[in-house]
Amino acid sequence: MKIIKAIRGTKDIYGEESEKFTYVSKIAQEIFETYGYSYIKTPIFEDTELFKRGIGEGTDVVEKEMYTFLDKGERSITLRPENTASIVRAYLENGIYAKEDISRFYYNGSMFRYERPQAGRQREFNQIGVEVLGESSPILDAEVIAMSYDFLSKLGISDLEVKINSVGCNESRENYRNTLLNYLEPQKENLCEDCRNRIDKNPLRVLDCKNDKCKEIVKNAPSIIDSLDKDEKEHYENVKKYLNLFNISYIEDSRLVRGLDYYSSTVYEIVTNKLGAQGAVLGGGRYDSLLKQLGDKDIPAVGFASGVERIMMLLDDFQKSNPFIYIAWIGENVKEEAIKISQILRNIGLKTCIEYNERGMKSHMKKANKLGVKYCIIIGEDEVSKNTIILKDFENRTQEELSFTTALEILKDSRFL
Repeated sequence: MKIIKAIRGTKDIYGEESEKFTYVSKIAQEIFETYGYSYIKTPIFEDTELFKRGIGEGTDVVEKEMYTFLDKGERSITLRPENTASIVRAYLENGIYAKEDISRFYYNGSMFRYERPQAGRQREFNQIGVEVLGESSPILDAEVIAMSYDFLSKLGISDLEVKINSVGCNESRENYRNTLLNYLEPQKENLCEDCRNRIDKNPLRVLDCKNDKCKEIVKNAPSIIDSLDKDEKEHYENVKKYLNLFNISYIEDSRLVRGLDYYSSTVYEIVTNKLGAQGAVLGGGRYDSLLKQLGDKDIPAVGFASGVERIMMLLDDFQKSNPFIYIAWIGENVKEEAIKISQILRNIGLKTCIEYNERGMKSHMKKANKLGVKYCIIIGEDEVSKNTIILKDFENRTQEELSFTTALEILKDSRFL
């Protein structure tokens, strides 16, 4: 019988990869909640119109990459390609803006884009991100960038570089669009096919093209900073000032525009040289006009997102959640006692592994070594009769016979080391 395989562009996460996934999710939760964020979960599919209006019909995501289908009610449904539009929809639909001045959310979930599968970029991928709604201060822009850098640093990822830019708001961006078109039109035939199409729909996306020839052409393109109005320039300068206050080093990149139409004002990416051409690990920025587009509410917002699989590729060393204790029981008569001990340990929060079938001591030790446990509790008929256990310390390669009460105190204390 033919084995059914996972759909191309999807991937099973198990073993050490699942350890990495859990570790990234745990650190994200710790960092974001430290900054005052709360978790939000949105549906995995939405009305297609949400993404057309929110992301922009001229973007690659909407034009080429969305998983869109008609449901049984003949409604156009799309698996979410990103989560910002969904969170804005939830914020507006549930009237959260009327309940609190500033809303801080973080999320972690599956997104879907029909792209060419490659390392760290699948058609179903997991994204971690944050959104802050209700505040326009440049201090917040800098704080969000600092928090995202803290997140990656806490994971132990090095060689990170923060790139920032400002893409202005509607009027200044339109002025820049015309300036950029004047620069690009004479060189249109030298651009790649995608960029020739982008010139008519969204010329700013040409700045973000990864084609070497296009990158060379836009190298001398006018800077969008020159098209910003006075307030936008002041906001950008303040973002840089507060980034210095947060001790975040950065590089200004006037070619950085991000790939979604809803961005305005501050945009940024955190990149590394460890991922080749696809060097961005995390990116985001301000999207003050999106709530107006989706719900006619003039409410500012800022956020970022990062692909979990891409982060996992950068984890050389991470804290594995191996079982803390392995229970090696010898003899059928002591199995029930061993099970009771395992439940006592688990009830106080100690990670414990126990075998269900009898093994020899050599087999037990081999299994404990493979699991990478810190301690092993050995219990046989002699130990049961004396009301003791043997506690083996795998790190120090020592063992001693103790009462279970004494051993329990040692294990409780060791948990916090």
